[in-house]
Amino acid sequence: MARGLHGQGFMGIAFEPTYGTYVAPSEYFPIRSESLQYMQDTYFRRVIRGIVDIVPPAIQGYSHVEGEIEMDLMENVLPYFLRVGRWDVVESGSTPNFIYTCTPTHTAGNDGLPSTSEGLSITIVRAGVTFGYVGCLLGGLEISVDNGIPIMRFIIVGSDETTQSLPTATFQTGVGDTPFGAGQYDIQVPTASQVFDVENFVFTANDNAEPQYRLNDSTRARFVKFGEREMSMEFTRDFDGRTEYDTFKALTATSITIECSKGVNNGVAITLPTAVRETYELDGLSEQGELHMATVRFNGIYDTATSRAAQIVINCQEDLPV
Repeated sequence: MARGLHGQGFMGIAFEPTYGTYVAPSEYFPIRSESLQYMQDTYFRRVIRGIVDIVPPAIQGYSHVEGEIEMDLMENVLPYFLRVGRWDVVESGSTPNFIYTCTPTHTAGNDGLPSTSEGLSITIVRAGVTFGYVGCLLGGLEISVDNGIPIMRFIIVGSDETTQSLPTATFQTGVGDTPFGAGQYDIQVPTASQVFDVENFVFTANDNAEPQYRLNDSTRARFVKFGEREMSMEFTRDFDGRTEYDTFKALTATSITIECSKGVNNGVAITLPTAVRETYELDGLSEQGELHMATVRFNGIYDTATSRAAQIVINCQEDLPV
């Protein structure tokens, strides 16, 4: 078998109408990296029988899939992953502007997902070898910035891995497949009041997903459970006064909106309607030429007026399959 470079690999995805049953890729997206792995909990016997070695045979234990996928923030990709997470994804609009309004839900596991997308089949090709990961759910999402370019990281928890035939990748082109750039931000603190002093941000929505096993005729994860949600936003900002520092000390809530836009039909907007500063870290005095900066971490709080801790609105040309 010929050796392969990472750059020769690719990834494809497809919704699963039946959880854990492989579906060949229907969409292909460029990625920065991935770390999906089949995890197997093997039981190695160290019983007392006159020796101090592992005693044969090894016994197969429970298994599942886990890992991360990192890619540029692209509005035509994000709805696919949110739909297999603990999010209510409502589609509206029509060509050329499909709108996805995504709101966190409170379901216990993948049984709360739409019947047409109970899981995600993720196909990874490495060195010409195909890996088919099934029953994959979005356990967590992170959106951050790398040298002015917004990127997204998906935390994946799945059920199993299966050998599949090699697919032929066909990638999208056009504005929906073009990353956002450094000049396409509108950061608002509070919402509707743009600020211009943010150097970096990290938005995190972590549902602490865990594989669940049951005694049956399979070692694979039976389903995926969601745990306590962690919703946060972190900013690195120029420090130029005590105003925001004092709001941190007073536990004053605010709203936050981050908009990335390539035009009226292509954008991603993240809103935390009620956010409370958990930490406010000031730079200590050190080098003479350093700017004074502050790192501020907000917790997203459940907002009783809107019945949500966050909302993601996506404008794109992608029409998700029913």
